[in-house]
Amino acid sequence: MKKGILILVLLMFAASGVFAQAFSISAGGGGLFDWSFNNGAEMKVGDDKGYYGWRDMGFGGFLFFDATYVVIEASFCYGLLTAVEADPDDTVTGEAGSLMKFGAAIMGKYPFDFGIITVFPLLGVSYHAVMAAKDQDGYKYKLTVTDTMKSLSQFALLGGAGFDMGLYKSLFLRVEALYQLRLPSKDMSDLAEIFDAAAKPYGGNGYGTLGMGPKVKVGVGYRF
Repeated sequence: MKKGILILVLLMFAASGVFAQAFSISAGGGGLFDWSFNNGAEMKVGDDKGYYGWRDMGFGGFLFFDATYVVIEASFCYGLLTAVEADPDDTVTGEAGSLMKFGAAIMGKYPFDFGIITVFPLLGVSYHAVMAAKDQDGYKYKLTVTDTMKSLSQFALLGGAGFDMGLYKSLFLRVEALYQLRLPSKDMSDLAEIFDAAAKPYGGNGYGTLGMGPKVKVGVGYRF
């Protein structure tokens, strides 16, 4: 019995030692590219569909804090908007202005250590808060906090993978490739309700669409 308890204690110390070696804290930052399309509302009546929405091509920077299995991220991004209007016969696109956004994300990760390179899958959620906006003619919208949070901002689901590569001592290069699904903003949800009301008398319906697209990040981190 005593021998069994001794073995159990030794195994617990060994496991805690392995965990201590595996667990690490790091932080850093870098640049990002964020492209999202299909952010809009659609109306369907029979086989006919109508759509209005926008594409968002963004460039910016990010900061991250990494606790091995969890990553917390903050970012700023400048997005160029393209309006998209489609019906069964034609699709029309045009410049729609720009947005300045603050982003916050939390993602789970599971690292696989291959020596100089550590590879990890990622899965999490993010929030894109619009801080400023301009239309295609350069007019600046005066956004209140209520307007920003309720009208233009979006929640998103994120999934993908990344890797860390050692550079020098505690410095490392971090690269991530993610795919995101953005939920409709309040503006587009309101438009979907208008589409739905217009389509129902004809047996159709209206609904918001999921924004989607890639998000790529490249940065440098420091492991403490």
